[in-house]
Amino acid sequence: ESAPRYHAREVAQQRARIEQIPLVLGSATPSLETWYRAQRGEYVLVGLPKRIANLPLPDVRTVDLREPRRTAETRGVVTRQLHMAIEEALNDGGQVILLLNRRGFATHVQCPACGNVLQCPHCDISLTHHKMVGRAICHYCDYEIETPRQCPHCGSPRIRFSGVGTERLEAEIKARFPQATCLRMDADSMRSRLAYERAFAEFRQGRVQILLGTQIIAKGLDFPNVRLVGVVNADTALHFPDFRASERTFQLVTQVAGRTGRGPRGGQVLVQTFTPEHPAIQAAIRHDYETFARQELQVRQTFSYPPFWHLIRIVVSSENEKTSEQCIRQFADCVEEIVKTAGWQDKIRLIGPAPAPLAKLRGKYRYHLQVMGESQSSLRQVIGSARQRFSSSQTVTWAIDVDPIDML
Repeated sequence: ESAPRYHAREVAQQRARIEQIPLVLGSATPSLETWYRAQRGEYVLVGLPKRIANLPLPDVRTVDLREPRRTAETRGVVTRQLHMAIEEALNDGGQVILLLNRRGFATHVQCPACGNVLQCPHCDISLTHHKMVGRAICHYCDYEIETPRQCPHCGSPRIRFSGVGTERLEAEIKARFPQATCLRMDADSMRSRLAYERAFAEFRQGRVQILLGTQIIAKGLDFPNVRLVGVVNADTALHFPDFRASERTFQLVTQVAGRTGRGPRGGQVLVQTFTPEHPAIQAAIRHDYETFARQELQVRQTFSYPPFWHLIRIVVSSENEKTSEQCIRQFADCVEEIVKTAGWQDKIRLIGPAPAPLAKLRGKYRYHLQVMGESQSSLRQVIGSARQRFSSSQTVTWAIDVDPIDML
C-alpha cells in the first residue's frame, strides 16, 4: 500500500515466468481473480475437497443479533446462544476461539448531551478508546490523547463509550467465565514475534482455555482441542464502501471456522450477525466457496469490476481541501479528453472524482478517481498520457494504484 505498490501474487507470477519454474498458490478461500483465472484455464486448479484424515467440516450456525436480548445473561456482546456454547465447550474440557476484528475497548466516544464524537484532528475518523492505557487513539495516524472524563465540547460528564473492540470483549469474557484462562491477541497485546509464539504455545499446551482476538487468530492455526469458534460480529467489514467487502467477509468467516473440528471430538461454529441472510454469510456457514464465487462474480460482471475489467485508482491528497478537489477534477477532465480522442468511450469508464471514503488522513484531504477498462494496456496508456500532459502543484501528493486492493 506504499510506493512502489504491488501485489505479492503478481510479483511471484512474473518471477516464476522469468525463472521458468512452477508457481503454486494455496488457499482455502482463493481470491476471485485467481479463481476466475483457474476457471478460464489460465491456472491449473487442484482441488482438496477433504480434510486430512477425512475429518468432517464443523457445523456452522448463525445467531441473529436483531433478536431482542433483554435478560441480564445476554447483556453485552456475547449472546445467550454463544454464552451457552462457550460454557458447554469449557465443561467438556475443550478450548474456545473468539474472533472480533476490532481493536480497543470502544470504537467511538460520544457525548449524549451535545452529540459530539471524539475525532482525530488529522484524520476523518473517530478515536478508539483503549481502557487499559486510558487513551483515545487514532488507528491510522497513531494520534492519541488521554480519554476525557467529560465532553471537551460542552463539558457534560455523561461520556458514552459505544462500539465493541477486543479489549471490551476480553473484559466481558473474564467476567462471565472467571474460572477460565483467557488470552487476547491483537496488535495492542502482541508487540513482538516472541509474544505471538509464546501465546500460541500456551494455547497449544492447554494453559489457555479461551483465545480471543482480531484476524491474526483466524488463519493457519491447528489446535485439535478447539471445540468452539465464535465470530462475535461478522458484519464489521461487510458494509465497507469497497467492492471486495463481501469477499473479505466470506474469507474471514470461512477461515476462522476452519480452526475448529480439527480433532477427533469435532467442533462447532457460531456466527453472530445482523445480516444472517447475506449471501456471503450464507455461503460461509455452508463452507460453499463455489456458490459464493459464482454469485459474487455475477455482481462483479454486472458492474464491470475486476476480474472482468481492470481498474486504476488515482488518489490525490493535500493539506488544502480545495487544492485536492481542483487537482483531481482537472485530471479527470484530461483523462476524459484522451479517452474521447481515442474513441474508447465504450472501453474505458470513469467513476468520480469524489472524496475518498477516508476523506482526511494524516492531515491531508483526499480525493480519488477510478478509471476502469477492458484492457490494462489501454488504461496504462491513458493514465500515462494524462500524467505527461498534466502538471499539478508540488503540495499535492499522487498515488496511482493499478488493480488496487485497498479502496478506502
